[in-house]
Amino acid sequence: METLQTKSRRQILLEAIRTVTGAFGLPLSPNQERDILTYFLTLHDWNRSINLTGIREPDLLVYKHLGDSLIFEMFMDEKTESLLDIGTGQGVPGLILKIIRPQMYVVLAEAVKKKCSFLNYVSSLLNLSGLKVEEGRLEKGARPKAMPEGGFEMVVSQAAGSLNWLLDLSVKLFSEKGKIASLKGPSVKGEIDAIKRRAEGLGLQVVVRETLLPVLNHERVMVLFERAHNKS
Repeated sequence: METLQTKSRRQILLEAIRTVTGAFGLPLSPNQERDILTYFLTLHDWNRSINLTGIREPDLLVYKHLGDSLIFEMFMDEKTESLLDIGTGQGVPGLILKIIRPQMYVVLAEAVKKKCSFLNYVSSLLNLSGLKVEEGRLEKGARPKAMPEGGFEMVVSQAAGSLNWLLDLSVKLFSEKGKIASLKGPSVKGEIDAIKRRAEGLGLQVVVRETLLPVLNHERVMVLFERAHNKS
């Protein structure tokens, strides 16, 4: 019976992965599809005993976490070489983006020990080179130990805190041509005017893009910060 249940769960996850990547028009190699499937199988297993995410249904895990990660991927430059994910939780979006872009150097910053244990386990399981997990709360003015020279080309956060909070942590961590990206729900619109004024004072410009999470059709708002002198 357990074999049949495992096979059924595996098929549910695989079909969901193909549905989401198909909605984004993102072709995966067999190895990438295998690794993403392994990630979600492992997440679902661990989540039975350790609360890594409030989502229990295997297909919903994929629709939300893979979908949100691929929204970030849409707004990344093709040649992005380094990424910092602040408050990555179960690895969304940073760990999933690492699978999709294996040559990218990725640092996952997470304060919760049990989530770091999961991230390290998956990284070892998938043999992900060029990925670092930094345990501990990233404080204003602090720099990750594994920060590349010149800063990260992309600093991301998936609904981990306010835009002000993210700016406080990130403004000195991204490179001259880099970006900060935050994916939020529609309630973030109330923060936009104030954050634009603050960003201008820091020499940054803000781009706001509204989109939908495929399959679930949940509203998403991508907020991007980049240095004003990089805008044409």
